[in-house]
Amino acid sequence: MASSTLSDTRVVVVGGSSGIGRAVARQAAEAGARVVVGSRSEEKLADTAKEIAGITTGVVDVTDEESVRAFFADLDTIDHLVICPGDMAPGSVYEVPLEAVRRSLETKIIGQLLCVRHAGRKLAPTGSIVLLAGSGGFKPYADLSATAAANTGIGGLGRSLAVELAPVRVNVVVAGLIDTPLWDFVPAEAKAGLFAQTAANTPLGRIGTPDDVAQSVLQLLENTFTTGALSFVDGGSSL
Repeated sequence: MASSTLSDTRVVVVGGSSGIGRAVARQAAEAGARVVVGSRSEEKLADTAKEIAGITTGVVDVTDEESVRAFFADLDTIDHLVICPGDMAPGSVYEVPLEAVRRSLETKIIGQLLCVRHAGRKLAPTGSIVLLAGSGGFKPYADLSATAAANTGIGGLGRSLAVELAPVRVNVVVAGLIDTPLWDFVPAEAKAGLFAQTAANTPLGRIGTPDDVAQSVLQLLENTFTTGALSFVDGGSSL
């Protein structure tokens, strides 16, 4: 992908060592950006650095404020920040473990907020932030109430930040069912059935890929007249 707009800009991708984040990092690097990838896993970061030439990496746990502070302390200026840590807390409201609920909220809401807190003042006035949410918060599904709360919370967080941090642009990409390692906890046969059923009920007839979402993220990084938007990349499944 070629892009003179992102060429030689610094793009930081937190949660960029797998899935959607890795696709964002790869596409940004291909567009000529100087990409920094943050993740909790040193092993995944090493694999990502092998795949995407020229990036720099750093370990960061978005649920730990000192870890977030240390990660961003090494960066002087940032043009664009993309935050996409993944987590879910599936299960009935009667049965979902409270630990899983707290982990999902801490990762998806508190984690994204902490990244903005420690990166925001380093962003250029012409820069932008993209937060990642899931469509499970914008179309109701049984046994996903905790995950839905986290996802809709990201939507509200992003729109408020767009007002607070202006002229820095803040947008939220709402991803549908995407084939990423986030779903590896589901047994293979059950996952295949879930993907097939979802595709059959989606207007575009398929589930998404990380590159589908990454393309929309990069569009928001480049579009200088879009802020406070919720951009749905879900094949129409939320309709």
